[in-house]
Amino acid sequence: MSKPQVLVAEDDRVVSLLIARSLEGVGAQITTVYDGLEAFEVGLTTDFNLVLLDQVMPGLLGVEVLQRWIDDGKNMPVIMVSALTAEEDIVRCLELGAVDFIRKPFSVRELLARAKVHLRSQGFEPDS
Repeated sequence: MSKPQVLVAEDDRVVSLLIARSLEGVGAQITTVYDGLEAFEVGLTTDFNLVLLDQVMPGLLGVEVLQRWIDDGKNMPVIMVSALTAEEDIVRCLELGAVDFIRKPFSVRELLARAKVHLRSQGFEPDS
């Protein structure tokens, strides 16, 4: 079976690298972008099996990226990753179509567990 394709959209390069390396460790093929506009554009041309999308990025906010993908008919599972903790921000992302929301600072183990759940739901069996 091919490797799951995962987009990591995170403007903090240290956090982005941490997420990417962790997901590579479970067998995912990673594409990394550092701003919202680039995330939107890459998401239009590639069908990712999972997207980890930061809420606050230059160019476009994560929620704006998600809304534009939905408006363009893209249906990819998105886990929002954000330091924003207000209930209305979380609910807005989930109601818009995000499949999950994880707060920063996050546990890498929790992030990987959540990512694996979504990948398994698509028939991938991530490495341990």
